[in-house]
Amino acid sequence: MFEDTNMKAVSAEVMGTFFLVFIGITAFGALDGGIDGAFALGATLMVLMHVMGPISGCHLNPAVSIGNFMSNKMSQDDTVAYVLAQIAGAFIAFAAIAEAPFGMDANIAFLGAAAVGTAFFVIVLLSTSDPWAVGGALFVVSTLAYGDVNPGILAGDGINTVVLAKETINDSALYAMVGGVIGAVAGWAVKDNVLD
Repeated sequence: MFEDTNMKAVSAEVMGTFFLVFIGITAFGALDGGIDGAFALGATLMVLMHVMGPISGCHLNPAVSIGNFMSNKMSQDDTVAYVLAQIAGAFIAFAAIAEAPFGMDANIAFLGAAAVGTAFFVIVLLSTSDPWAVGGALFVVSTLAYGDVNPGILAGDGINTVVLAKETINDSALYAMVGGVIGAVAGWAVKDNVLD
């Protein structure tokens, strides 16, 4: 089983589903649902389709994979692998979301969200120069409940806070800055070692 299955495509389904759930659902919750939340979720899928589509078809949903199987567009092995990958990606994302707002220290939540958002943004930037995909990715990660995807902005704000305003830097900003650096490295590693 799975001898002829493209594991790069399966990995893309795990990561794509993780990002769709983590970013989409977190943004949906941060925007209190409604049309804004639905738009953020749809924009997340749009960007993922642009980046992951050429690799796996960007199913990110067992219903899509099963539909492709029923239409004879996928083998049984590929369908099973995709569905398992999608469930794994969703499980990992929901596990991370469940900890962030409730049982986890707020600073660690900022670090985690900044790392995930920045990794997503870096993967998109390293995959395409299409302005719609890049702008969509920035829009999507900007709707996250926690974090920031630009450590430079956070560093600039931190320097302004300390030097000009003579105040102490907010701990959550420092955690988000570190998360952004971690996310940048993670995004590069995923793009170069899994998606390429």
